[in-house]
Formats: sequence, structure tokens, C-alpha cells
Amino acid sequence: MKKRRLLKRATGYGMVLAMLSLPLLSGCAVGPNAEQLAMLEEARKAAESAEADLEACKQRRAELERQLAQKKQALAEWRNIQSSVQQSLSQ
Repeated sequence: MKKRRLLKRATGYGMVLAMLSLPLLSGCAVGPNAEQLAMLEEARKAAESAEADLEACKQRRAELERQLAQKKQALAEWRNIQSSVQQSLSQ
């Protein structure tokens, strides 16, 4: 019985101590220094540049796909003409 009460009391004190020391352990973080801010700004600019490059590549790809579709259509038309010419020659 005494051991149980002692265990409950120790657990209670331990919990209270843990709750009270939690703000002390976490503390306030120190803000970034000038070097870290410069690195962050450089990374932001690099990311923006990469996004702009990606958008340019997407536009270029769309243009090339459009050209490819036009070329395929022209090829199909020429093949159609070729087959009709071959049919007229064979008659």
C-alpha cells in the first residue's frame, strides 16, 4: 500500500515536473542570421528561375507537339494521294 502511494506520488511529481520543464526545454528559436537569409533568398531565386525554365520547356513542347500533329496530317494526306495515284496507274 505504501509502495503504491509512493509510486503514485512520484508519478504525479514527475508529470508536474515534466509539464513545467517543457517550456524551458523547447525555448524560443533564434531567428535566422544574415547568411541564412541570403542563402534562402538565393534558393528562392533559383527556384523561380527553374519554374520559369520549366514553363518555357512546356510551351516549347506544346509547340513541337502541334508541329508534329501537322506533319502527321500532311503525311497522311500525301499517302492518300499516293495510293490514289497508284490505283489510277494500275487501272
